[in-house]
Amino acid sequence: MSETNKLTVITGCSSGIGKHIAIEMAKLDYKVLMLVRDSDKSRDAYNEIVKISNSNNIKMLYTDFASLDSIRSTSDNIIKEYSQIDILINNAGVIKRKYESSGDGYEMTFAVNYLATFLLTNLLLPLLKNASFSRVINLSSELYKNGIIDLENIPPKGKFNGTKNYADSKLLINIFTKELAERIKNDGITVNCLHPGVIGTDAFREYPKIFVKLMNLFLTKPEKGALPVIRLATSPEYKNVTGQYFNVNKLVPMKNYIFEKEVIQEIWNISRQLVNI
Repeated sequence: MSETNKLTVITGCSSGIGKHIAIEMAKLDYKVLMLVRDSDKSRDAYNEIVKISNSNNIKMLYTDFASLDSIRSTSDNIIKEYSQIDILINNAGVIKRKYESSGDGYEMTFAVNYLATFLLTNLLLPLLKNASFSRVINLSSELYKNGIIDLENIPPKGKFNGTKNYADSKLLINIFTKELAERIKNDGITVNCLHPGVIGTDAFREYPKIFVKLMNLFLTKPEKGALPVIRLATSPEYKNVTGQYFNVNKLVPMKNYIFEKEVIQEIWNISRQLVNI
């Protein structure tokens, strides 16, 4: 069966894993909507994806994931143009070495890695529900195991620690995945999160070039890191799997998921207040 009429929305696909996910989904005959920053890099990636996939069913929608207003505008545009979304892949992410604030005043790693995913997914739920069956995949990291959630520190405040904030943001992603899956379990939507492996991507762009060059010698290539995402997004094997965490291709129990329901509810409520939904 052709997938021509099926739409996949992918965030952060101007390079790295996201770009290769877009290429492979287009090759599988999905319509691909790239949510990317307004940049020459994004336009170059678009041209490369079209050329390699030999697909004309690819569009770009410029989005700043550090801006809640931009995410809302993007969601409004998607809802106006499309009647349903079959696959949503939340791939956009950053790792910050120094403190930086988003346009809304939140620490950047928290804003891009977690809040953007929380808001975008919630705003697009109506289109996901319109599909006969749909999947949401949130990119996570094994570093979530080092994450610590303090309700008094959402969003992060105080002394900045880039690695800690990254781990905390990925733990929040896993908690969001588990909770959203439970909330919409009867709506024909699966929600899972995945660590694609330790990948050489632009997420490390703020680190010294020599460090990145040496590190990339030991990291998995982005094209390989895209494969478990494609599998989770398209394989019939996972049609009824939801609320789970995958380490590459292996479904593994979530560690650190030890919060009581009341705490998870409070995290959800705080997140809703921060994004104003």
